[in-house]
Amino acid sequence: MNGHAYQLTKASTSIGRTGGGADIEIDDPQVSALHCVVGVTYDTVRLGDLNSANGTYVDGERVQDAELGHLTEFCLGSTWLVVTIVPKHFNENSEL
Repeated sequence: MNGHAYQLTKASTSIGRTGGGADIEIDDPQVSALHCVVGVTYDTVRLGDLNSANGTYVDGERVQDAELGHLTEFCLGSTWLVVTIVPKHFNENSEL
């Protein structure tokens, strides 16, 4: 299993197939050029499907729009993604 971590710093981030012009590109032929969008506000993370051919799935259900929580998994084509919500004031170097 290989993976990548992406920090979403914009209010809206598009996800799609490599070469499709999305903010985050996935090398998966089952993913549409512009497959979905993730919106981030102060207290909410939302996922919206962009009329993709193969759909966007959260907890095994095809969705058009869904709120995502910490460690929510969602699927685009054969690619699984996991949401990790980190408080804005979090500092990796802080002592606990």
